[in-house]
Amino acid sequence: VERQLPDGGKNKVIALVDVGANVMNVTILRNGQSLYSREQAFGGSQLTQDIVRQYGMSHEEAEAGKRTGTLPENFEAELLRPFLDNYSLEISRALQFFFTSTQYNQVDHIVLAGGCAVMAGVDEAVTGRTQIDTVIANPFAGMTLSQRVRPNALAADAPSLLVACGLALRRFDQ
Repeated sequence: VERQLPDGGKNKVIALVDVGANVMNVTILRNGQSLYSREQAFGGSQLTQDIVRQYGMSHEEAEAGKRTGTLPENFEAELLRPFLDNYSLEISRALQFFFTSTQYNQVDHIVLAGGCAVMAGVDEAVTGRTQIDTVIANPFAGMTLSQRVRPNALAADAPSLLVACGLALRRFDQ
C-alpha cells in the first residue's frame, strides 16, 4: 500500500480503515509501526439490509446488486449516498478517538480497504468529510500480473484482498 502514497508514506501518519460486512477496523500507522487501533461495529451489511427492505430483494440479490451495479435508479440517491455519509462519519469519529487518546492531532493519509472500499465514490465521500487525502487500497499496485489474471476483476476485489496479500507476502520475508 505504501507504493500508492507520496514518498511511500515515509514519516507520515496513515489511517488504514478496513470496513467489512459488520466491523470497521481502524489502524493508525507511522513508518510501518502501529500507533493506535480501534474496532467498531459498522459495515456493509447495513447497506445490504437497507436494500432488502427498500426493494424487497433477498439478501443474495441485494449483495449481487451491490457488486454488479444493477440496483434501481434511485438506489444511489436514496440508499448509497446516505450510507457513504454514515461511513465517512464513522471514520471521522474513529479519527477523533485517535486524536483525543494520543499526542497526535493529524492524519496525513487515509487508506480504505475491505469490501466496502469498492463502492463507487467512497474515497471522495471520506475526503469530503475528513479533508484528508484518501485512497483505495490496492495491494497489487506495482506488481506484474500473470496474463491469466483479468485486471478489471482483480481491481474490483483488490481492497478486499489486502490481508490475504499481506499474508502471502510474508512467505517472502527474509
